[in-house]
Amino acid sequence: MRQQLSVEALKTEELSEAWALARASGTYANKDWWIAEGTEIISAGGGVLAARAIDGQLHGVATFQAPGEGTLVIPLLVTFEFSRCEPTRNALLNSLKRIATKLECTHVLAPLSGKFESRRGKHDCD
Repeated sequence: MRQQLSVEALKTEELSEAWALARASGTYANKDWWIAEGTEIISAGGGVLAARAIDGQLHGVATFQAPGEGTLVIPLLVTFEFSRCEPTRNALLNSLKRIATKLECTHVLAPLSGKFESRRGKHDCD
């Protein structure tokens, strides 16, 4: 069964909803720090995207900034997946690609996970 997700831009007052996911990144020591940084990113013209499942729960969060010179920077990308096909990650990345295109960015800088897992074989992801 295919997971139904929507990606939305969070407003400053909604950042606390994404705290559990942001905490899982290991980057933010506490909720206030996360909210302060998210607020700063939004105020500077960037954004915080959230992937929401049909039941209303957040399964992923990503932050982005466009500091200029055609580059989209993605400081944070965290997902909670139930599938090897990574539908949450793919939904967020597709939204970030659309944003990069809209902003005429020619480069995207994204974080690399500290754990790399190479997967061989075909998964039924359609």
